[in-house]
Amino acid sequence: MLRHKRTAEAAQIHTVTTSHMAASTNETLTKLRNMWEFASLMQYIFLFGSAVRIDDDFDIEDLEHECLQPTPSDKLAHIGLQFLKYVSSHRGLTPEIFDEYARRQYLAKAPHRNPFGDDEEPTKFNDMDICSRIKVLHQLSIWTLGNADRMRGLMPEDEDHLNWRIEPLGWDKEDRSYYVLDDNRLYRRADQPLPPPTPKLKATPKASAKNKRKAPTRGTRASKRRKVEESEEEDVEDQTEADESAIDATNMTNGDDTAHADVDEPGFGFTSKTWSLIAITLEEYQDFMASMFRSRDPNEKQLRARLEEDVLPIIEKRAEAMKAKQMKKIRELENLQKMATAKRSSRLADKADREAEARKEREAQEQRERELRMARAEQDRQKRIEEGHESRRLTREQRVREREAKRILHEEELARLEAEGDRAESQGVETENIDADAKRASGRQRQTQREQHKKELERLAEEDGNWYFDCSICGQHGENMDDGTHSVSCERCSVWEHSACHGYTPKQAEQKAFIFICGTCKRKEEDAKKPRIPPLKLHNRSS
Repeated sequence: MLRHKRTAEAAQIHTVTTSHMAASTNETLTKLRNMWEFASLMQYIFLFGSAVRIDDDFDIEDLEHECLQPTPSDKLAHIGLQFLKYVSSHRGLTPEIFDEYARRQYLAKAPHRNPFGDDEEPTKFNDMDICSRIKVLHQLSIWTLGNADRMRGLMPEDEDHLNWRIEPLGWDKEDRSYYVLDDNRLYRRADQPLPPPTPKLKATPKASAKNKRKAPTRGTRASKRRKVEESEEEDVEDQTEADESAIDATNMTNGDDTAHADVDEPGFGFTSKTWSLIAITLEEYQDFMASMFRSRDPNEKQLRARLEEDVLPIIEKRAEAMKAKQMKKIRELENLQKMATAKRSSRLADKADREAEARKEREAQEQRERELRMARAEQDRQKRIEEGHESRRLTREQRVREREAKRILHEEELARLEAEGDRAESQGVETENIDADAKRASGRQRQTQREQHKKELERLAEEDGNWYFDCSICGQHGENMDDGTHSVSCERCSVWEHSACHGYTPKQAEQKAFIFICGTCKRKEEDAKKPRIPPLKLHNRSS
């Protein structure tokens, strides 16, 4: 495919556009980081995110990434919808009706700060600038805490509610407060600037005497608070002595400014003028601490010590984690660049995708075949065990029958020999003329035969006393076999098997009411209970 190189003018335009976009992004990011609503929103997500079903791994970097997207972020809209579900009583909230029901909440709770407008169709959340969207999300997060009991019920039972309060880490010599939130960033909050002094009439002698008082020197935070309180008391006294008309005019002016300020900067003493971000990275923390290195102010000394002992170890670990994360991203980008430099066409990409899909299907088919072979092998193994168990059972029964037949024959023969011996003794008187040697030989022969039959009977009795082990589950078998594991004996055939193979514990098997019947004997009993069907007799009738 023919490709054209960019001209120098086009490259220069692209460079200027890219740098302008980067500058705009940095400006937006700086503005976001210095918004107290942005920090408060992230702190809410850290504390209550799991309760309102926000991802646990969603952190401050992810929030910044979503805010800087060139197109409206679906993640921010999803967070707003989750907040609204815990504020509105309407069930079945969806992204399509989010704007309307969010506007209803503003009209009910804060109509003077409604960002959704008064038109029939509300302003779309995604059409707002990013700062307005952050303020909407922050306001919704505040409203979720209107029912504190419900929020406590959503939190873990072992959660300490005192952890929800964020206390200042310390103060500087100008009595400004410093906070380290769960995002591990250092923020500073200053007091609201004092209003301009009210105009005064000609001072009375009383007021002149007061003005001669020595001005208090600047001290620590406590002395500053005393100075502010004293100045307020002086203003109150001076206002009572001033002309009423001048006071009314001044109050009207200040009242208008206050009302306007309330509309622009609502709530809690946090404004864009009093809240600012001081440090994020380890280097920024170190630079800030270096600025207080030679300070003699006790508040700044304490602040620096707390930062060094409590915060810096966390920031150092976080810096290492961020470095590892950046290295991972760099490797991913390098891999993407390698793939990009390969200049694979769409045809080759489709072919690779088809090959990958075919490989996955082939691997899945091979996995299914392996599992099927394993299942069949296990089935065959179990079948062989059962067949061997059945064959050994039949062999044992045959041996029992043979031993019983031998025992009967030996007993009959022994009884016959004893009967012959008794007859020979009773007839001894009548046969005195017979050869004595023949008589003695016959007696010894009968005695020998009797001893042989007795030995055979004793051997058969010993064989009857043996026990047989044949587990139908694992297949182990043998005469008088004892492998050390707990075994149970069948109540019908007296064959021993592993209790664990049949799911019995030794404690269960040793109970008095426990009865074990092997599977073979159970099948024999079931077969015996089945009704016998008479055989069919077929007659071949010749035509």
